[in-house]
Amino acid sequence: MYFIGVTTGASSIHRVFPRWAQRAGRPAADLVGADIPVGGSREQYRAVVEEIRGDPDAMGALVTTHKVQIYDHARDLFTDFDADAERLGEVSCIVHRGERLTGLAVDTLTAGLALRAIGPFSGHALILGAGGAAVALAVHLYRQYQPARVILTDISEVRLEQVRDLTPARLTRVSGPAENDRLLGAMPPGSLIVNATGMGKDRPGSPITPQARFPRQAVAWDFNYRGELRFLDYARAQGLQAVDGWEYFLHGWSQIMARVLGFDLTAELFAAMREAAAPLR
Repeated sequence: MYFIGVTTGASSIHRVFPRWAQRAGRPAADLVGADIPVGGSREQYRAVVEEIRGDPDAMGALVTTHKVQIYDHARDLFTDFDADAERLGEVSCIVHRGERLTGLAVDTLTAGLALRAIGPFSGHALILGAGGAAVALAVHLYRQYQPARVILTDISEVRLEQVRDLTPARLTRVSGPAENDRLLGAMPPGSLIVNATGMGKDRPGSPITPQARFPRQAVAWDFNYRGELRFLDYARAQGLQAVDGWEYFLHGWSQIMARVLGFDLTAELFAAMREAAAPLR
């Protein structure tokens, strides 16, 4: 199984994967990291997909960071996609069976599972970043709730135009953290504030400044679970609930491993996998 990301060697999954594979009845499974820098070339994305397609031992891959780029630059290398991959224009899971290479988008599912573990959703959300995982969360919120307001921000007008038809969320272009600060300050009490930019893990920094003021009783959720995580530090300093991406990591990897390696992810198995991963966090 391949792992396509930016700094895959730093992920806890390399210690977790053997334990999970053993519990899932796939003890012979190996994990192979494939690093592509943020903003990689078309050739780099195509090369890793072609490697998976041409490797008879490869059962598939999990994709982080590059979900949209894999779809944009290598879609012709796939035989088929699931409905969400086609709708959202992203691939988070690749399943390889013989001549068939299937692209799946499972972030709408995993975002919902992770959100459920955080607690009730207030109906207001500010999602910083408009990448694949961010849009998937917005789509999930509108599928499962009747949100009063969901805002997606991004520094790229091109990216916002790409996702405009995917979600009824309000799309706002920002030039940097100071503008995110202003949007944050206008959110009502109890809002869900999400760092989906990758800042703090894939690249340094935070999408907000130290002067940002969260609304009262807000929940700060960072999709990252490793890195400097300044975004969460700022929230904790204001006495707020701060949630890192560990639960998202657990659901994302377990759901994709089940699809790639072909096993049934029962509630009991997931509980055993969570327990096995806890000491390695």
